[in-house]
Amino acid sequence: MSVLIMRHGEARAGSPDASRELSEYGREEARRMGQWLARQLPAERRARLTLVVSPFTRAQQTAQEIASALQLAGEQLTTLEIVTPDDPLTPVLDWLQTHVPPRSEMREPRDWLIISHNPLVSSLASALVDGAGSTQLAFATASLAWLDADIWAAGLADLYQFVSPAELS
Repeated sequence: MSVLIMRHGEARAGSPDASRELSEYGREEARRMGQWLARQLPAERRARLTLVVSPFTRAQQTAQEIASALQLAGEQLTTLEIVTPDDPLTPVLDWLQTHVPPRSEMREPRDWLIISHNPLVSSLASALVDGAGSTQLAFATASLAWLDADIWAAGLADLYQFVSPAELS
């Protein structure tokens, strides 16, 4: 069971912040990451993937590119209000513990892809891996941290892979 944490693609400047859209480059970054994920996840695993997405426009657009590349159904996408850029980390960790049960309690394994923003994605991935969150992963736009764990709590995850779209070109 994996939780993948991804930052949205590059966004255009503008305001209000919640309405900023992806740039053309940002769309390309998201497509590239979606294609990479499609090669990494077999069809049966994609069928068990849930995208959890910030309500901000650029994150929603990134999720649409990813969902298209992975051929996901609409019900596999959900908007989560507590994963915007400056949201605190504790409610997100609490959400993971409530919504992503321990591996031993799952009848069928599921994977989760959280698409959000910095600094939240960096803080979340770092806290899950090292507990104290002292190791900050540098999330460029559309970068993705692939974490594996039996229980989703601070310090209990292993960083399986960290990849950015720049590495894929």
